Amino acid sequence: MKPTNIIFFIIFFLINLGLSGQQENLGFEAEEHPLNSVIERMPKISIDSTDKEITDHVEAMMHWMTEEFYKSNYAPILIYADKGLPLAKKSANKEHIHQVRSIVGNTLIRIKDTLGAKNLFLKSLDEAVKTNDSSLLLRFKSNISNIYYYTKGYKGRTIRAYLESIEIAEKLKDTLRLFKLHHNLCRAFNETKQPKKSEFHLKKTEHYLNLLGNPPHFAASHYHNIGRWHLLLNHPDEAITYFNKTIALCENTDFKDALLEGYDGYKDAMEMRGDYEGFYNISKTLEVYEEEKKTNEAKSIIESVSAKLNVERFKEQIKSKELEKKLLLEQADRKNILLILGFGAGICLIIVLCIFFMAYQKRKVLIRNLQEKNEQYIIEKQKSDELTKAKTKFFATVSHELRTPLYGVIGLSSILLENKDLKEHEKDLNSLKFSANYLLALINDLLQINKIESNSVKEEDSIFSLDTLIGNMVSTFEYIRVQHQNEINVNIDEDVPSLLKGNSVRLSQILMNLVGNACKFTEKGEINLLVSTFGTFEDKVKLQFVVQDTGPGIPTNKLDQIFNEFTQIDASSNEYQGTGLGLPIVKKLVEQAGGTINVESKLGQGTIFKFTLEIGAEITDSETITSPILDFKQLSNKKILIVEDNRINQTVTKRILEGEDVVCDIAQNGEVAINMVKESNFDLVLMDINMPVKNGIEATREIRFFNKFIPIIALTAVEIEEQKYQIFECGMNDIILKPYDIDQFKKTIILNLFPTEMGARRKMA
Repeated sequence: MKPTNIIFFIIFFLINLGLSGQQENLGFEAEEHPLNSVIERMPKISIDSTDKEITDHVEAMMHWMTEEFYKSNYAPILIYADKGLPLAKKSANKEHIHQVRSIVGNTLIRIKDTLGAKNLFLKSLDEAVKTNDSSLLLRFKSNISNIYYYTKGYKGRTIRAYLESIEIAEKLKDTLRLFKLHHNLCRAFNETKQPKKSEFHLKKTEHYLNLLGNPPHFAASHYHNIGRWHLLLNHPDEAITYFNKTIALCENTDFKDALLEGYDGYKDAMEMRGDYEGFYNISKTLEVYEEEKKTNEAKSIIESVSAKLNVERFKEQIKSKELEKKLLLEQADRKNILLILGFGAGICLIIVLCIFFMAYQKRKVLIRNLQEKNEQYIIEKQKSDELTKAKTKFFATVSHELRTPLYGVIGLSSILLENKDLKEHEKDLNSLKFSANYLLALINDLLQINKIESNSVKEEDSIFSLDTLIGNMVSTFEYIRVQHQNEINVNIDEDVPSLLKGNSVRLSQILMNLVGNACKFTEKGEINLLVSTFGTFEDKVKLQFVVQDTGPGIPTNKLDQIFNEFTQIDASSNEYQGTGLGLPIVKKLVEQAGGTINVESKLGQGTIFKFTLEIGAEITDSETITSPILDFKQLSNKKILIVEDNRINQTVTKRILEGEDVVCDIAQNGEVAINMVKESNFDLVLMDINMPVKNGIEATREIRFFNKFIPIIALTAVEIEEQKYQIFECGMNDIILKPYDIDQFKKTIILNLFPTEMGARRKMA
């Protein structure tokens, strides 16, 4: 059908509607209306009614509205509100208007019209402020609390608002309001799983319920709160007792919502108790009541719509006969006006259709443009993803290519330092090893920045000893401490838990960077590391870490730059070397953990870094996490296969092991290693990952076909996170990252050679 035909059809329909309206009987017949029975029960009113008649009618109306509210019959209340609110304003009792607003507003809350409810409550607030009326202010706060309660995400504000209302209600000694406030607070604390706070308000609710004479609908809801509290305490049997009380009070009554709550709680209690047959039976009963509720709600909606369509006619029926006659005389004129309005509406409809058509055309253009933009966005995103993958691959390659030769430099320098014949070259060898370690730290910093920016840092919580972690960390700075003639002092408060549960690697990285930074810039001074509690929350503790040095300090105007990447204060001076990545890494790691960091400094007086972290507090006996005492003599006469294609790395690894009287064989690649493991009995295999012919992953998979028990340790210069899954999935037992600490290297081998120690280590992790 063409748009013009649709428009003419609408105009024709409007004309017929107007004509049919003129043919209606000008008199009214008393129609059956869902509210007629209610009106008949209330005191009669008319245009000439006295103040007392209006007041009596309003009081009866409020009583009826309250009953309907607790029965969850919201539609009749909202329909009659059109009449009730104006009548309440005319009542001689000025409190009536606020009471009616409260009932209607709370009804609007239940049907999710919080904006309409808020507008009603604000009208009462204006009068409360003008008259300085505490009771009106209490009513407003209580009603606003109800809005928060039924709005998702506002439980915290709900509780604060209820608590503020209680203070006012106690001063006014408003028993009914105190009962409702404590009851609602109890329900809020049950829903937020705070049983201790809920218990306090349960007792208060019980007290005020007794003062009110235990009305059934109040008592039923109170018993439901007690049942829910018992569920939080894991007492399903006690909970069932109270849910049965709720059901008994509401069975065969109009309190359907409370009845449903009782059965719902009963069902949860049966599930907690493990009585699945009872759970099934209660669920079937609950389904019947829920279906009945849905049917009643649908019926209520139909009645609401029907009542709204006839509301004007209903209002006319309750007016006096004289007013009815006057309306009948004016009805014909109104029909003519209606006809004119019909034509006007038709013209307006044509205009609206034209506007919609133009908007539709404009929308089509916008959608087409949006599709083009989306296509461009997808293309650019694909390019970005490709660049990110290339960047990640580049860093992985750089990591491997740089760490492999560094392994040789650091390993050989460590071996040469142990040679007594080279004692006169000890200083030079220490410098060589320090330079190699410095270069390794630079590589690690660059990789760490890349991981943080690409959100590839993984959360791996473990139980650890803070004292042990800090002790191991401080020992790594012994060389630079002696070189700069510094003292490093550690002070951990007694109330700091001995064992913590969290990301120990991240915490170690943060402290290593801060303490290392202090060691680098301080000479003939002190570096203090202080740890104290900053607050305790259930199974977590908030710790404050302070790293303080007596170095040269930082100018005030430079403090906001120190956390920028590749930035160093006094960069023009060659006295201090560095990349400027340490502090940016620290800031990003602290913020990633949900903490904050700040710095204080004065020139010539040193620098103080403070940061706070929230970490899990572990109550496990500290003996369970103590590392086993290892003796390197355990390596004597052990037969180990070194699978490595790099000759320098072969030499370094072999010399380190032969220093502990280990018998070593070397395989140039994975293929050779498979044959050697088949032909000889090795105690352990050190397996490089990246090799020609056959890599370490493939070789391990084949070895596991015929030997499932020989310990195999991966040697890799690539970041562990990138290969961890493949390494363990193929059957390897552990990982050593190159270049490695020699003592840690030996300890890892021992822990894999002896099952008891290895089991303890796995349990600790």
